Amino acid sequence: MNTQADGIKLRDRPGRGLDKFEEWWADRYEFLKEKGYMLRPRYRPGWKPSYKRLQNPFTFEDGHYLTNKRIIDALRISDSTMVAIKRVRNITGEDGVTATSQEEDICALFSTIQHASQPSNHSIPLLEVLCVPGFEDERLLVMPWMREPENPPFRTVGEGLQFIKEMLEGIQYMHHNNVAHRDCSINNMVMDAKKMYPDGHHPSEPSRTYDYKKRARHFSRTLVPPRYYLIDFGFSRKYESSQERSPEYAILSGGTEPPECKAEAPCDPFATDVFLVGNMIRRRFLDGDPKFEHSGTHGFEFLRPLVNDMIQDDTEKRPQMDEVLSRFSNIIQSLSQWKLRSRAVKKDEFFFMKPFRGLDHLFWTCAMIARGRPAIPSSTPAQKS
Repeated sequence: MNTQADGIKLRDRPGRGLDKFEEWWADRYEFLKEKGYMLRPRYRPGWKPSYKRLQNPFTFEDGHYLTNKRIIDALRISDSTMVAIKRVRNITGEDGVTATSQEEDICALFSTIQHASQPSNHSIPLLEVLCVPGFEDERLLVMPWMREPENPPFRTVGEGLQFIKEMLEGIQYMHHNNVAHRDCSINNMVMDAKKMYPDGHHPSEPSRTYDYKKRARHFSRTLVPPRYYLIDFGFSRKYESSQERSPEYAILSGGTEPPECKAEAPCDPFATDVFLVGNMIRRRFLDGDPKFEHSGTHGFEFLRPLVNDMIQDDTEKRPQMDEVLSRFSNIIQSLSQWKLRSRAVKKDEFFFMKPFRGLDHLFWTCAMIARGRPAIPSSTPAQKS
């Protein structure tokens, strides 16, 4: 699950106890346990740090603190599934009437049986909604815990393309149901990697097991395909199909300000979604993003014409998501199997390592072909080729 700080300036706190946001969660320990969710040892009654003051707390399981005041991880007691529990505030209108938040409404909408069974629906499932005693203006949304989509890095061009495809599908599906995400940057894209990591992983240090005692064993995406999801619908909007879609002011998303922000005028929110997804592809796969120390990846330049159209300054010139998916599918069909299986090389990779990693990748690719694994790994059987 995305753990980017929510308005909090993160700081090193070696040897320190819980901050006020963590204390709020620790005070809900018994309540969550009654509801079937177990918090980590750090948030249990009577917790004392297992590390000494001069030791590095991050080398200990209970030394990892929350970096997002609104989200905590927990284990579902019934089956040990790791979940994310998110605090959301209800909406109180001018008439004093309280209604559920837009985020809860949209998350619940796409979690209904009608939508949950659709392969193109990539909105994160809502497992349960909890009402917090003493906090009538808040709800706790329980969702599956996810990993960052690029952790571990994509191994092949085909693996990267499957991620892009599922995110384009997810936005298209929302648009088909008259919903604009409005904040679909890489920060709000995640990966369900439970099958990739059969022994689980730690929520704060994904390379470690949940108990923090060893490195987490995992498989490649090509061997065990994950599924990708969109999260965080706090800025999303649902529109009535019978009415004309109202324009919206664009917002800063993932450190990127869409061109329409500078115009300081409302515009079609669907066009802003197209820009944000296109900009994600540009920053993560084509040009890189020095601000976030991301170099970009070799091998995806064939997406440049489509991305350039998606990120045009003029919102009316951007293609709609149906056209984006159609063009993207045609591009993929034009690529050879060897291209799809080629190694996704980071642009800042140390040149001395390239020959060795290239040779290793050749043997690995032969093994994947022998096992009948498709070049574009999909978790949806109907999408496999």
